[in-house]
Amino acid sequence: MHQVCSPNPDNFIACPDCDLLVAKINPPAGYKSQCPRCGHILLHHCRDTVSRSLALAVAGLLLFLPAIFMPLLTFQRLGMSETGNIIQTVVKFFDQGYSFVALAVFLSTAIFPLLKLSLLAFVSLCLKIQRYPVWLGKLFRLHNHLDEWTMVEVYLLGIMVTIIKMYGSTDIHFNTGAFCFTGLVVLIMASSLSVCRESFWILIEGRGKHSFQMLHADNRPLQEAGTAAANGLLLCRECGKLSSTCMDVHEEKEWRCRRCSAHLHFRKPASLPRTWALVISAAILMLPAYLLPIMRVDFLGIPRHSTILDGIKIFFQDGSYAIALIILTASVFIPVFKVVGLAIGLLTINLSRPRFLRQKTAMFRFIGFIGKWSMLDIFVIALLAFFINFGFLTSIETAPAATYFCLVVITTMLAALTFDPRLMWDQLNARTERSENTTHPGEQ
Repeated sequence: MHQVCSPNPDNFIACPDCDLLVAKINPPAGYKSQCPRCGHILLHHCRDTVSRSLALAVAGLLLFLPAIFMPLLTFQRLGMSETGNIIQTVVKFFDQGYSFVALAVFLSTAIFPLLKLSLLAFVSLCLKIQRYPVWLGKLFRLHNHLDEWTMVEVYLLGIMVTIIKMYGSTDIHFNTGAFCFTGLVVLIMASSLSVCRESFWILIEGRGKHSFQMLHADNRPLQEAGTAAANGLLLCRECGKLSSTCMDVHEEKEWRCRRCSAHLHFRKPASLPRTWALVISAAILMLPAYLLPIMRVDFLGIPRHSTILDGIKIFFQDGSYAIALIILTASVFIPVFKVVGLAIGLLTINLSRPRFLRQKTAMFRFIGFIGKWSMLDIFVIALLAFFINFGFLTSIETAPAATYFCLVVITTMLAALTFDPRLMWDQLNARTERSENTTHPGEQ
């Protein structure tokens, strides 16, 4: 085993997707720096990121209560009407016995958005007034994790799909809550775009001493592999900070990030077995999710069960091709694509086939981005089950496939989080090293 003495980590940045080590050159305002090997965006610089984030977070908090608790829509049919808000659609799931689905909807549309806005407002305010409690970094880490699980934009799309689905047979009126909720979605999305994480972390670490100066490369030579691990550098997956160590890179020890105190590892622990378990679980759960009925429609006392594919077929038959394609993409194509894409990445590692790695890494990033949009069908069911409740005339109830499909969405999202794409590039580095040793057998 060889010893690796690390170069100065402050002069470099490592790509979180392929572990390539490059000199840290911070881009000018409005520009981004990109990994030359896999295309990942490494750094971007935004002006006034703290002030804009604070303003957007506070505005979102002001809209939150009316958006969640005020009535969204009113559905009327033959003198009967239903009016409700987001919380009432969640309660409907509980009343029907689908507690797990209700909890998932409640967390992703109410609790997580509230936490995300509150944490961003608090962290931004602390940075603005130059107050730096020791746990500020932990709060910002939690805020960043909530990005993937906040799904208000998906719920808004679910509202639009529900309106289009029922437009021809039901009178629909927009209430104040619908406009407040739309504004809340816009503010949450804008706040996510306004946060320059690197700037926040620099301020948190430096306690207000923010500098975007160009850093020069360390004079110490890098290893031929050109990766952070090969040079004894540990990348923090939470804040992007590099930490150096002069030790055997294969030795198991526990390190913590010197900026955010997160646990550090050269690669995600047990990434392969955990991801395989989640991918296989998702594939198994897909069978009941697609084969069992996801809702039951009672019309004049006659029940009719509908699967996910049945619902898509009805949209096509009604001529709503755009909505049918949206539901088909969110409910079928995206979950299947996530399972197949992650399986391809896992097989690339297990079979040592490091080909088309740039394309596979881009696919993995896309999988992480689209993960939460599969919840669209669950949100549509939540809205329909509450608003379409006209007694003997027409009513909609949730069916067992809703639980299985919700589990598919969550397991695929967790699989994307546990998968470490750097393991695919490690295969390429190992193959290159073996090739060089074969070509130059006398060199050590």
